[in-house]
Amino acid sequence: MKYLKKGLLFFLLVLIAFVGFNYNSGTPVEKLLEKYTYPESKFISLDGMKVHYRVTGKGPALVLIHGVASSLHTWEGWHSDLSNDFTVISLDVPGFGLTGPNPNNNYSVQNYMSVLDTLLDKLHIDSCFMAGNSFGGYLTWNYALHDPARAKKIVLLDASGYNAKRKIENPGFKMAMNSWTKGISHRITPYFLVKRSVEDVYGGKSKVSEKTVHRYYDLMLRKGNREAFSEILNILHSGKVNPRSINDITQPTLILWGSDDRIIDPEDAYRFQDAIEDSKVIMYPDIGHIPMEEIPAKTAQDVKNFLIKS
Repeated sequence: MKYLKKGLLFFLLVLIAFVGFNYNSGTPVEKLLEKYTYPESKFISLDGMKVHYRVTGKGPALVLIHGVASSLHTWEGWHSDLSNDFTVISLDVPGFGLTGPNPNNNYSVQNYMSVLDTLLDKLHIDSCFMAGNSFGGYLTWNYALHDPARAKKIVLLDASGYNAKRKIENPGFKMAMNSWTKGISHRITPYFLVKRSVEDVYGGKSKVSEKTVHRYYDLMLRKGNREAFSEILNILHSGKVNPRSINDITQPTLILWGSDDRIIDPEDAYRFQDAIEDSKVIMYPDIGHIPMEEIPAKTAQDVKNFLIKS
């Protein structure tokens, strides 16, 4: 009994230390601005949010949309490689990055379409190309349906849209989605879980730098982002996402995918191809869920070739 009490006491002390070390109620955005803005960073006030976006280069407009738990920083390589040929525009979509949560907790597709409309209107862009990764791919193909006159060509990188009820393996995602544990995940976010999640989206752990993990970790802790993360994940996996509308996409579409994607089935690339009449798949061997981060130069060149082709 004495040893059992000592063991329980030790466990309790370890638990208290773990919670104390990892507890964070949310980092104010002001503490993140200097580290995570670019010289080209701008903010637009919209529905109680200050939406963070970045514009570089000149030429036809190319709008880039990131996935869940990510930010516009995921497109850094594309900004560098494509700005000589395009006006490259990326944004932190509501719920993530420096933009942060929607104060009305509205993460509907319709609201995201409105955000994109407002941003493009402000920038006086009535015609553009659009590319999106994962959840950003989901928003991209929805925008193609929402305003086909504006979105001329689209690029889908490991995009969401099929298999909405697939099994979730990532422990951080599981915690954020479960009604019993998501409240804990909104306050306790161990660095090692974020690191594992980043490693899961790359094709190999050796490709993941500590700087990259710190960026994901810091921006996940931006006040309100973890709550938004839970909401969006549950929407995507609610079974309410209807892929049948993908068949109505008429724009030329390039589908880029990593063969080692552990988040979304690589076979979904060919499901998109079968559904979209004017489409092409490029499958990258030994690459994971975010090919624009793993192989920015190669993916940027493939996109350039696709977009400049008449």
